[in-house]
Amino acid sequence: MSGIESKRVLLATITILFWFAQYVYIPFLTPYLLSLSITATVVGVIVGAYGVTQLLLRIPLGIITDIVGNHKIFIIIGTFLAGISSMMIILFGSPAMLFLSNALSGVASSTWISFTLLYSSYYDRSEGTKAIGLVTSLQNIGILAAFLLGGIFSAQFGSRSLFILSFVFGMAGFILSLFIKPETAGRTNVTATSLVKVMKDKKLLIVSLLGGFVWFLMFGTIYSFTTSTAKELGATGLQLGIIYVLFSLMNIIGSYFVSTKASRNLSEKTNIALGFALLAVYCAGVAVAPVTIWFFPLQIVGGFGAGTLTAILMAIAVRNFDADKKSTAMGFYQSVYSLGITFGPIVMGILVDHFSKIFSFSVMAIIALACSIFVLSMYKFSVLFKEV
Repeated sequence: MSGIESKRVLLATITILFWFAQYVYIPFLTPYLLSLSITATVVGVIVGAYGVTQLLLRIPLGIITDIVGNHKIFIIIGTFLAGISSMMIILFGSPAMLFLSNALSGVASSTWISFTLLYSSYYDRSEGTKAIGLVTSLQNIGILAAFLLGGIFSAQFGSRSLFILSFVFGMAGFILSLFIKPETAGRTNVTATSLVKVMKDKKLLIVSLLGGFVWFLMFGTIYSFTTSTAKELGATGLQLGIIYVLFSLMNIIGSYFVSTKASRNLSEKTNIALGFALLAVYCAGVAVAPVTIWFFPLQIVGGFGAGTLTAILMAIAVRNFDADKKSTAMGFYQSVYSLGITFGPIVMGILVDHFSKIFSFSVMAIIALACSIFVLSMYKFSVLFKEV
């Protein structure tokens, strides 16, 4: 195995362990909180805490990473916090501590900037979209494994075991991250003017806004209220696990699809518009689903759409920036989509509390469809979707 291949394998392993630790207890968090007689609005705030810290930290972390020029230290911090945040849930189970723990988990996810850019650096610049598609697939493999093993552990040992499992995998990733070879690029001369120029880039602004809506839709549905809706229809713990597994599996396939020739044969505008259209179908389907079995094909549709969107938008976000500005661009992009992670479950919780589940998911479907139409109508910005 060559040096570059060993680097890819090591970081791929760490990436899978990291996202396993972050997501292994997610499918059972919202139903658990609702079982404590906490209102849907408060549950939305707790789940949204995960996005709050990302919203606050991603841009500063991107700037700091560009200045320091070393991704290793941030990956070490991220994997460590992924394990510690879940341990806090074991030690302190109050709603306030759940909020704090989820916020700390958000700090860990803020370091995803370094995972994506370090992995991309192991490929030629011309393979940027392919590299982002692959690392996003690795992210979703970790999430899929978390849902599979998490469902088994939850059924056999209870929900508490999931937080222990998260801690173990987080610490395993932390130990392996110590063996990453530090970059040799050194510090870069990042100025205030260059930072403002990056964040005023029209392409980056538009793509970041679209990314924000993707995560708004996902965290308002699949990662929060889809499971509680399925449970109300009589879904068992095993069925809830299958729902997440199907979504994650198709997320992986969608992310990988972006790196294939088939995807490149389509325009990026078409890929993005189609992804949002699939999310619209998913949300509308959940809104009217009369029985649990409807959720299974819907996860296939929504998962593929979400996977395609997360990979392709991230690739576009950093494509045209020099190496010393990529972390800032990625930090800005991920900070904006953190708005979606934060407000998706909060808005959905408010809608559920004051209206019906059907109305709430229908609103999400309308938002997704509006994004698809927006992309198709942006003929004057067609350069945004130009293949390079």
